[in-house]
Amino acid sequence: GPSAEVEGETRAVDMGENKRPRVFLDIDINGTRAAYQRAKEFVAARNLAYNLTSNDLEELGGSEKKRVKESLYPNDFEWGSKGRICLRMPPERLVFELFPDKSPLACENFLALVRGDKGIGDCGRKLHYQNCPFHRIIKGFICQGGDFVMGNGTGGESIFNGKKFKDDKDGLKLKIDHRGVLAMCNTGKNTNSSQFFIALADVNRLTGKHVVFGEMVEGEEVLKLIESCGTEKDDVEDGKPICSVVIADCGVLPSS
Repeated sequence: GPSAEVEGETRAVDMGENKRPRVFLDIDINGTRAAYQRAKEFVAARNLAYNLTSNDLEELGGSEKKRVKESLYPNDFEWGSKGRICLRMPPERLVFELFPDKSPLACENFLALVRGDKGIGDCGRKLHYQNCPFHRIIKGFICQGGDFVMGNGTGGESIFNGKKFKDDKDGLKLKIDHRGVLAMCNTGKNTNSSQFFIALADVNRLTGKHVVFGEMVEGEEVLKLIESCGTEKDDVEDGKPICSVVIADCGVLPSS
């Protein structure tokens, strides 16, 4: 009857208000994108010399790919010294749902840095997470990134005229008690800029000290790969990754 329609309409309105944006970060680990590109270029350039069935890497059979990787490429005088190759792209995408209803400032900042539409910052660099590394990864604890200024954890800049911004009160109340929680890094109260971290476990001791503004909804396989590049908890290196872990692409997903 008519009441059902009305209910449906109000529900639709509620849904609109409660729509939480989703963002993606595509993570390139240990130069894999470049290694894959090298493999493609090698096959395109040398397929005739080696009697391969195609000049397209993707169209080669399994035994051919094996030959390329194990003997043809490493023994090729011209190509073998150019760096490693990768024959298959691993998954790269992390997807996060953000909580603008709880942490409006942190979300506005993160969304803008993911889009990269605010131009150049005071630091002289583009206000954008693209090509920004995860500079600190500690297994079973956190992985930390977002320093697009220095790339090592000593820098960062917000979209708010470069100033450090206030803690979102409701975001501080959210628990950092499971893998995939997304939160801001800081150097004390109200000192947020662009650095953020992803919890790799229940790190509830950080609750109340860091603004939570989202959580991972897809990409566990990729998060595992990122974590595998980290150091052990009590390592003196304090989380310096064993290989490069970089945000190759990022953006806001269209709302479904």
